[in-house]
Amino acid sequence: MALKRYVKQFLQRCGDEEGSISLLIIGLFIVTLFSIMAMTDIASIAIAQRSLVQATEAASQRGTHELDLDNYYKGKGTIFTPLIRSRYSAPNARKIPINCSTGYSEVIKELHDWSVSSGAQKRIELGEITLESYECDGYAISIGTRVIAKLPFVIPLSRLAQIELHAGVATENQRSEGFYLFGHRLY
Repeated sequence: MALKRYVKQFLQRCGDEEGSISLLIIGLFIVTLFSIMAMTDIASIAIAQRSLVQATEAASQRGTHELDLDNYYKGKGTIFTPLIRSRYSAPNARKIPINCSTGYSEVIKELHDWSVSSGAQKRIELGEITLESYECDGYAISIGTRVIAKLPFVIPLSRLAQIELHAGVATENQRSEGFYLFGHRLY
């Protein structure tokens, strides 16, 4: 009963204020503030995702630079090698072989370097970058990473303070076309 009377008095007071738009202005200000907070969080997520993709690409490229030297130099060095290779082209003739075990350790090192680096290299929102998957077939490396990113604003009524981001990259190295003699490109 008292609640009904209180609501009725409140409605009468609101109805008595003719021409006052202060409640409307305050409401619009709060909606605008929450919208700006949400847009900032979305932009922060997009930039953090781009930073994670860059870290994943760097780690994958560092892993592909670990060559399998035995396979790389097998059958090289004769004057007829380019002619034979062009006539009987194998599917992996242009691909550069990778040492998968040392490539894995280089990927881990690069991701660790990105995780502990200063804000100049990675976004401050990103936590420790972890390796989810690593696949190597001897010619290409495919890795998947994940990270927990902190949001700059916690929007009221949402409790969303951090988000999990994922990235995946595959990399392979290929020899350039041309005529090589004893490891030097002639054309």
